[in-house]
Amino acid sequence: MTVQQGSRSIAKPRLRAVPNEGASALRPRHSAPPRFPADLVGLATQRVWLDKLFQHEIGIVCAPVGYGKTAWCATLFTEAAAAGWRTAWLSVDAETDAAMLLAAFGLDLSEDIGAPASADALARLIDADPRPMLFVADNADRLADPVARGILAGLVRYPPERLRLVVVGRARPDIALGDVEARGMALAIGRADLGMSDTAIQQFLAASGIALDASEARSLNRFLLGWPAGVRMAAQCGDDLRAMAAAGDWRPLARRLAAIVDPVVDALPAAMGDMLARGAVAPWLDDALCLLMGGGDSGTAVRDLASHSTFLEADGDGGFRILPAVRAALKIRLDPADAVQLHRVAGRYYAARGRTADAVDQFLACGDLDDAAGLIAELAMPMIRNGAIDRVAAWIDHLPPEKVAAAPRLARVRAWLALFRGESGPTDHAAPDEARALDLLRRAYADDRPDDIVETSDRLLAASAGEDDFVTDMVRVALAEGAAGRGLFGLVHDALRPVMQHGVGRPLDLAGALAARLKARVSRAQGQLGEAERLLREAKARHGGSDLASALTDAALARACYERDALDDAADLSAQALPYLEGSIFQDALIDAFIVAIRVAASAGQGDRAASLIDRAELLAFHRGWAPLKALCIVERARLRLPQTIDAETVVAIGEEERAIVDPLSAPARAFALLSEMRAYEAIANGDRPRLTTVADRLLRLASSSDSAELRASATLFNILPQLSGRCDKMVELETVRFLNHAASRGFRRTIVDVLDVTGVRAVQNFCSEAYSSDCFLALLKLAEPSRRNPALEGGYSAAPGEAFSFLTEREIEILSALNVGESNKEIARTLHLAPETVKWHLKNVMRKLRAGSREEAVVNATMLGLKLIEKVPAA
Repeated sequence: MTVQQGSRSIAKPRLRAVPNEGASALRPRHSAPPRFPADLVGLATQRVWLDKLFQHEIGIVCAPVGYGKTAWCATLFTEAAAAGWRTAWLSVDAETDAAMLLAAFGLDLSEDIGAPASADALARLIDADPRPMLFVADNADRLADPVARGILAGLVRYPPERLRLVVVGRARPDIALGDVEARGMALAIGRADLGMSDTAIQQFLAASGIALDASEARSLNRFLLGWPAGVRMAAQCGDDLRAMAAAGDWRPLARRLAAIVDPVVDALPAAMGDMLARGAVAPWLDDALCLLMGGGDSGTAVRDLASHSTFLEADGDGGFRILPAVRAALKIRLDPADAVQLHRVAGRYYAARGRTADAVDQFLACGDLDDAAGLIAELAMPMIRNGAIDRVAAWIDHLPPEKVAAAPRLARVRAWLALFRGESGPTDHAAPDEARALDLLRRAYADDRPDDIVETSDRLLAASAGEDDFVTDMVRVALAEGAAGRGLFGLVHDALRPVMQHGVGRPLDLAGALAARLKARVSRAQGQLGEAERLLREAKARHGGSDLASALTDAALARACYERDALDDAADLSAQALPYLEGSIFQDALIDAFIVAIRVAASAGQGDRAASLIDRAELLAFHRGWAPLKALCIVERARLRLPQTIDAETVVAIGEEERAIVDPLSAPARAFALLSEMRAYEAIANGDRPRLTTVADRLLRLASSSDSAELRASATLFNILPQLSGRCDKMVELETVRFLNHAASRGFRRTIVDVLDVTGVRAVQNFCSEAYSSDCFLALLKLAEPSRRNPALEGGYSAAPGEAFSFLTEREIEILSALNVGESNKEIARTLHLAPETVKWHLKNVMRKLRAGSREEAVVNATMLGLKLIEKVPAA
């Protein structure tokens, strides 16, 4: 292919076996990054990491084998070169010496001048060029040559201004870092940074033909902890992986992973390999436990093992952890009887050390159910309070039902688990007030019958006699939930204040997460989306784990991020939240997560993924019998032009709408609030303006009774959709646009744009979007994507004559700007080179469109619409 100068496309040059004349000589292999497969997983754009590295002096990349450390750094290396950095690379092995290190920088010293002088020479070479320089020392933990290590230590101790050093290894390199860490100039990059997320694993496996749902991907990632090498191995399992996911049994995958683990273990001294295999029964190891399990004969056994760059990583608690997948692969080496005894030893050691949760797992693994049950009885309720529902449920499911029923504390745990999982369960062992609280919460959340939640919660709180704080807090949350639904925002804050006080100085618990959601919901209803996001971020900062409590805040935070078009953040948060929420009773949080996940997928062109998410939501909606979730599925199918699988009349019939909106807290009212969007689409498609007006009016009344700014904005928007979509030439009232401007400026951007994406905005030739402030309603009209309009909404009706909306033309905006600076008609005519009669005609149109009776009022009204007018220059 021949490409002329100035052509739009350039042919990709072929690789040349022999360099051209004058080309630089090939680099030694140890001075260049290695190549990797094209489908390597777990790598994302490195630009953000390059920016972070620029703010530091050294990057320390440390993770177990198989986490793609070298590939990650090679990608960073390529990104740095593309950004104009100078780059150097050194792949360390047993033969690497000081001369090879210097050669990587292009420095050839004729004689050995020692480490300090060599480091000084390198520093002068690096700083002679004003460009920043990236140097990657791969496998730096294997560097044995003392002079080479001294040179690196010198570069770290007195770093050249231009140099950014990255050292890579399975263990931290034996290089003196001086005070670089104390000064905060060392950037640590570990397993958590390199590992794959649940969503990334799900997408990679889908590309390999293996479809896992979100909960299955989360289960797999709990086993792999983001291990890219393990994910590649899992992709080779094909359909067997689905069977493993369904059974929750990853042992067949562990046998495959032995192909990665065994060579590393076999390369260790025999005693260390045996110690690693025996220690694999335990999730956490220290030297004392290692000795008890018969591994090693010194007080530093585990640290000695970690220094040999195996799969151990320090956890900051004086011990080390082995990756779950590696543990499973190592346990294959053990005799089953030995494994049982080792689990028992580990369980007793953990119990004595106060690591109660780990002790429970060990006792269950070796079959000591009595010991396990005793610990679960002590630990389960505090864990439930903190939102660790899944782990406690797994423990209870492991115990025989008769053992649970015979122990009152375990029976109480089972009752709370049944509530949060939406299952029926006895409450015989609960105190009377606690049993009534459980019944209230089940009706309000699981059964979605919250009609009397305010009154019942109030009675329970008045009659309470010092019950468990958790029970009281959950009843207060239920009271606040009912008050929020009815727009009683003062009561919401009063009910939640004791809950928030209980959480001061403690990690976020389940009641605290629900309280944070409700306070943010009140702020959102009042049009304060920034305040809502602040509350949610503060709550999230108090909880570092992943469980139901974090999922509740993540779902609401995802919705906040979505509203301000931070779609990547919104997608990540919703993906983290969905697996926990799908098995819970918290429908409103689940709706938040599904809305974001579906609409972000659709906006990214992932129609199949969006449809799959709707299918999942529908199954849950029918399993739980939740009308609002069914309504959401109907709306999202309408938005994506998918065939409907739910009859909207069975959710909220048209004839029942008036009755549905009487109580804004009821399930039919909340379902109508969602379903109204689809009803508006129907009315537009049928050209039924009276029906559209009815839908908008009912939604507006519902907004008034619930005091919701969001519903009020939607209802107002529905009323003017015919004008916006070109089906009516009636002018929109100035007050309407002013209100929508206010809603847009307060953060309801996506609420508006999502509707306009479906109904469309008729193109106006002279619309000048640059003249409008970016956060006003008129500017948002240009964000609607015509490509996503639904042809079904076009019906058989032609557009109405005239403009679809009374936009100001560019000429009219120029004249308004002239009015703003005080020019007369003659001055305007002279400035714009127009006839005076033409100026008068434009002024008449401006007055009509802005409902203005004077020139001053026209300027004021234009400013209210969000127009950016030329400011009047003050007289000297």
